[in-house]
Amino acid sequence: MVALGSRFSDAPSLLSLKRRNRGLSSARRAVALFNMSDISVTTVQAAVLLGTISFADSNTEAEALYYAVANRLAQILDLAHRPTTNETERQVNLRIWWTLYMIDIWCSSGLHLPRQMQSTHTVQLPADEVVFLGLESRATSRPTTGGIWAQMANLAHIWADIYELNQSVIRETKDPQDLEEAVETLLKRLEMWSAVLPLSLRKTRSNLDYYASVGLGSAFAALHLGYHYYTEVLCYQFLADGASSANPDYAEKCKEHAKHFCDLLYLCLEIPNSECLFVMVGHMLVVSSTVYIHTLMFSDLEDEITIARRRLEKNFQILMRLQSFWVKLDVSLSRLQAFHNACKISAEHSFGMDKWMLCFLLEHGVAVPERYPPTQIMGVTDSASPELTLQDWYSQTFSGG
Repeated sequence: MVALGSRFSDAPSLLSLKRRNRGLSSARRAVALFNMSDISVTTVQAAVLLGTISFADSNTEAEALYYAVANRLAQILDLAHRPTTNETERQVNLRIWWTLYMIDIWCSSGLHLPRQMQSTHTVQLPADEVVFLGLESRATSRPTTGGIWAQMANLAHIWADIYELNQSVIRETKDPQDLEEAVETLLKRLEMWSAVLPLSLRKTRSNLDYYASVGLGSAFAALHLGYHYYTEVLCYQFLADGASSANPDYAEKCKEHAKHFCDLLYLCLEIPNSECLFVMVGHMLVVSSTVYIHTLMFSDLEDEITIARRRLEKNFQILMRLQSFWVKLDVSLSRLQAFHNACKISAEHSFGMDKWMLCFLLEHGVAVPERYPPTQIMGVTDSASPELTLQDWYSQTFSGG
């Protein structure tokens, strides 16, 4: 916990270190102390934390290994159904199990690895966060209302199917009508998820203010950022030339949710205890930014182009702030630059769904290669000079008139 949290500390003893490096010594000590042969809930929690540290530091092999250990230990312990002496302990176990379920989806897709946790139908969702935090240590009554974490788990089921659909588009030649039907089915599931949310969990300013007041503002925001991002990815392939003319509603849906994603992210900057500094926000914001790159390249409306340029500039500032905390953002920003390089060479093919695009959208755990040979990139981009910083590249590319 110290390894992850120290980067947010302003303690005088840490000020001489870059924020992203402040947890290195604590992380090394945690690795040295880790004992996976201790079959316990504590070891599962430690493995999750070490996997998260590895993810944040872009150590993908260690990330996969620690998360795999956590998953196996949870299965050995039958954590979701493990007998407990009180409700607090049971809820902790449920929250760990569902955390692992969601991590498994993200980690497996991000590193293109097979998933470990498939069956969830017999596992109860965790209780509302405010109820959970208020439980007494020896409470025995079982809360029945779900909260943010439960809804994240429900949303994760849909995300797993979106991932599989995008994979299938590359594996096999899908009939356009079959593809549209599959997209429409998933889109309706996303919209239904949003429509049936309890009033206390809907995306309103008053709800965000409330959750911020109880220390859960960023978690509440993350729930809705995920919803908008998943809808973007589902509809993203319809931005491609040809696909967008045949399916304009899906292309517009992608742009609409990119806007909602950014609107919420910007709003969180204004509300104390709501700023979203999660590592994955970096990847999601990069993908959302490419939707605005699409507007820059293809819109004929000057107002749309102006707004897109402003949002790209604001997004880059957020990405740079995230980069000051997380080494992983180096990869996210390099992916954005690779995407732009591809656009400079072939704008009309830049948004087509192929293996490269699938890697760009879903395999967030690895650096994406350049889409075209280096000789082509050198000939058309301004970013070939090794002296050009990422800030210079972004300013030259998106801040001009």
